[in-house]
Amino acid sequence: MEPYTIDPTSQHDNSIKILVRFHGGGWTEGEAEASIRPFFLELALKHGAVILTPDYRLRPEHELTDGIEDIRSFWKWVEQDAQQVLRKSLPDLELDLANLLVAGESAGGYHTMQTALLSMTNLPIKVLFVQYPILDMAGLLELADEPNPPGAPAPDLLSVKVPYSVVEDHLAALEPGKICTRAKFGTRMHLVNAMILAKRFYDISGDKAWINPMTSLETAGKLPPILLYHSKDDEKAPWTFTERWATKLRELQPDVPLYLTYPSGDHVFDVNDTMETPWLKEPLEFVQKYWPAKQGT
Repeated sequence: MEPYTIDPTSQHDNSIKILVRFHGGGWTEGEAEASIRPFFLELALKHGAVILTPDYRLRPEHELTDGIEDIRSFWKWVEQDAQQVLRKSLPDLELDLANLLVAGESAGGYHTMQTALLSMTNLPIKVLFVQYPILDMAGLLELADEPNPPGAPAPDLLSVKVPYSVVEDHLAALEPGKICTRAKFGTRMHLVNAMILAKRFYDISGDKAWINPMTSLETAGKLPPILLYHSKDDEKAPWTFTERWATKLRELQPDVPLYLTYPSGDHVFDVNDTMETPWLKEPLEFVQKYWPAKQGT
């Protein structure tokens, strides 16, 4: 786990806000420092924030629950140890643990939402910034039987049928005990394909139902404000899963401020966007209503 810092001392006081970002990659690939969106860097610089972005264990070397436990451990680290790490490079600065934005794209959006749904931290989250996530885990597995979800493009990662033996061969070739927390983007989507088609990506039955945000929402405490966006052209994660979750949120927690929007583009359409990108202006205004919080709020 690496904290990536932007030194705000030239523009801000010594109280440093926190922007946590979880990377995507289908729970199977990705690296913490890769593909941080330009608008997050700009947002952190504007408000004098430190960006914290962790790696976590990946499928298929590990279970999805192992990655979730790594996210829990990360939050424990933020609460107990992050200040000491910051002092090593910026000794005069103090983390403002009450000024927290949590963000993530795709699988990272899943971890962002589950952070709040499963109460992974006692720190007060001011706003969730959730980009084209998978929030209906049952729906994802059902793509094996119905690859064309109504109203959404067929996911291109299922356009070629990869047998599960590819996953078995991958695992057999590993050195014993190898831990995998990092893999280059775009190198392992065939493994996602095989695990979905075999319905062996994860288990959400019985006492593991909480792995599905559609289920964990039912027992969640009061959620913070949420920015949630997803392209209706998304070729990897059906936008209808996001709509389904948002509808349930409105039923169960109608008072939670929710900014839900459906821009155009492919799955990672925002990869080069800045704070000046036209479609982002209103969503970022929503985010900045809540983060950074004014003193005493």
